[in-house]
Amino acid sequence: MKIAVINTGSDDAQPNEAQAFLPKLLEGLTDKGNEVHLMIKNAPGENVFGQIEESNPLLHISLLRLDGLVEKNAPAAANWLNELNPDIYLIWNSDDLGWAVLPLLNPQTATLAVGHADSEIFYRPTRYYRPFLTRVIGTTPEVCVGIVINCVIDKERVEWISQDAAETGGEENTQPIIETYENCFEKAIADAHAAPREIIKNFPPMKTKRPASQSWFDKLKAKIMN
Repeated sequence: MKIAVINTGSDDAQPNEAQAFLPKLLEGLTDKGNEVHLMIKNAPGENVFGQIEESNPLLHISLLRLDGLVEKNAPAAANWLNELNPDIYLIWNSDDLGWAVLPLLNPQTATLAVGHADSEIFYRPTRYYRPFLTRVIGTTPEVCVGIVINCVIDKERVEWISQDAAETGGEENTQPIIETYENCFEKAIADAHAAPREIIKNFPPMKTKRPASQSWFDKLKAKIMN
């Protein structure tokens, strides 16, 4: 399986446990023989991704240049991804470019996004680009419900994959999570092949202005308390 993972968003958009789990996920996927291409903004240098790449021939790191308008950068980024031709395109944490390529990707590339928090930072792009997402992963039950309610995505396309066990134990706790991701990827590939998406070259990128908004869960709690 060839997997492209984008991780170019701000650290504020994902909790610390999501940042800590990504290297474990990449190592676990490559240990199982999957080829992984990680897209980041900054040179890996001495950081954990660079260390994994040095010792693992199946992990490849690509640096994205994010200067300029997303409207101009998205076609070039999508062309690069389509030439790479991954089975999976996974949005782990991304700026606007990572989402804007979705309408331009090969229709049989399975596309997934991970929601790390019950927040509009994640819900808004997911809602906007939902026709181009094969499956969506939530790391908590609240996020999964939020994806269904807030993003108007069928529950059959939403998968709950908790990362809590990886924080409290070693490889024996992490391995089942890696396997769950692999199973999710395999189902997404089957979905993408069974019902290929339409490429829409003139689909307008989402406006970058993100108004502050309560999550669906906070709104519900506020109603109950009042």
